[in-house]
Amino acid sequence: MDFFKPERIAHLKAMSDGGKPFVFDDGDIRTLQFDERIVQSAMRLSAPDELLIPYTQAMTGFLLFNPAPAHILLIGLGGGSLVKYCHRYLPATRLTVLEIDADVIALRGQFMIPADDERLQVVHADARSYLRQMADASADVILLDGFNADGAVAELNSRAFFDDCRRVLRDGGVLLMNMADDMNTATVALTAGQSLFTLGRLWWLKTVEGNSHLAVMLKAADTVPDADLRDTMMRMCRQFSLELIYPRHLV
Repeated sequence: MDFFKPERIAHLKAMSDGGKPFVFDDGDIRTLQFDERIVQSAMRLSAPDELLIPYTQAMTGFLLFNPAPAHILLIGLGGGSLVKYCHRYLPATRLTVLEIDADVIALRGQFMIPADDERLQVVHADARSYLRQMADASADVILLDGFNADGAVAELNSRAFFDDCRRVLRDGGVLLMNMADDMNTATVALTAGQSLFTLGRLWWLKTVEGNSHLAVMLKAADTVPDADLRDTMMRMCRQFSLELIYPRHLV
């Protein structure tokens, strides 16, 4: 659908309330917004577990590296697109979701996010503090999608934060980060990530449809052949219609 129709923008602007999250329905599409400018999350009411936005589809590419993760840590709840997908299609996987904004969590029912149970826990917490307290090698996948009304959260884009992410990941673990279309976020994330995950284990991708940028950082041992990782990454690009931005020599 066209998220930028003038009449839609006018309705959203009238509903905006100083950066507080709100729900907007437009036909079969329900979105989470902080203002009229950016769609934080989108859901089809007739198919609430479907991944509508291309970057969310691409973030499931972690399954190419680990098709059966025991524990996924999701940072940023939003409208719950990724957690709903994982909850439905990975029944043996434990899911922990960290969300700092209580107002976002309060909207989970409107986005049909399952209730907490033995498999799913949504935690109202600052991800920086939570990760510092997590045990080493306690997650297989980290899906980082942390945004607020002002855009990317700087505290979730630092070398210290990525260092904690790497420590928390098990060997072979995957960190997949949504960088939206913010080049400053991309520059900082990739510079920090490169020093921690090294060449051949970090990739910068862009969705062909739209302008979303993603970082993939892999905690793989040096004994894992670079060619195997490259082949998996190129398969991910083909499957999700992604352009490889860095490193270009893989193309």
